Amino acid sequence: MTNKKKVLLTGSAGFICSNFIRKAIYEKQPYTFVSVDKITRKENTLGNIYKNKDHPFYLADITDSHIIDIIFESEKPEIVINFAAETAVDNSLSNPNLFITSNVLGTQVLINAALKYGVERFVQISTDEVLGHLTNENDLPWNEEALLNPRNPYSASKASAELLIKAAHQSHGLNYNITRSSNNYGPWQTSEKLLPKVIKCILNNESIPVFGTGSQIRDWTYVRDNNAAILAILEKGKLNETYNISANQEITNIELIQKVCNLMGRGHDLISFVNERPGHDFRYALDCAKIRELGWEPKYKLTEGLTETINWYTRNNWFLK
Repeated sequence: MTNKKKVLLTGSAGFICSNFIRKAIYEKQPYTFVSVDKITRKENTLGNIYKNKDHPFYLADITDSHIIDIIFESEKPEIVINFAAETAVDNSLSNPNLFITSNVLGTQVLINAALKYGVERFVQISTDEVLGHLTNENDLPWNEEALLNPRNPYSASKASAELLIKAAHQSHGLNYNITRSSNNYGPWQTSEKLLPKVIKCILNNESIPVFGTGSQIRDWTYVRDNNAAILAILEKGKLNETYNISANQEITNIELIQKVCNLMGRGHDLISFVNERPGHDFRYALDCAKIRELGWEPKYKLTEGLTETINWYTRNNWFLK
């Protein structure tokens, strides 16, 4: 029997990683998984822990170098995928120190352990937001060579993590990949994010807050497509390369909210426009030609993905409470 590579996943109770674990184990991908999460939002994330006899889980903080060293010593992972991050831009404006601690210091702690224990590959899950924003609807999408230009504490912390990984490659030979994905959506996402917040408001007949006029443009990718792309990078991706991941489905925030209302058959009267957030990014868009060379293609059209997502939250309304 072929030995499977062991993968350490951080942030496993988070939205994207919890979906990744379910997908990879269900599909019997050729890896074994061990995961880490500090569980800061127990009311939401306890339900995200995927329980499986072949999936050990550690309750730990990636900024704790002592416990991370023990986990690496015990588990001896060959690959690390760092999903762990504080991610809400609004929260980063009010508490930037939290984001610097988790996203920057936490990444460096993982890098130190990866180097100490000879990890073969370090995969950093990043975001298109590290590139700033596009100011025009007709601007060309970013490719992987676009310059980092973060505009808030969250994106600055994620850009810093990318730079630390590249520095570890140059200084110590750490092999890496960086993924930059567009806005993800799907099951198991907490209600601080736009789509589950809108669905929650409609289910509870509450006001749906919209910044400004809702004209901001985002590029939406179903979480299962993003995770399929990450698996493709593990299988076929070139070491020490960055890959953009996007379904290339741009839509304004207000159009997205109206689309959700249409799919749920109600909610238009709940839309309420509030003051624009300072420094709110206008548009994100990614050129994904590079990852498509690996044979990856998004499978979910926006309407299909939204329908699945709405149905999941409607069936699992407990998750939004």
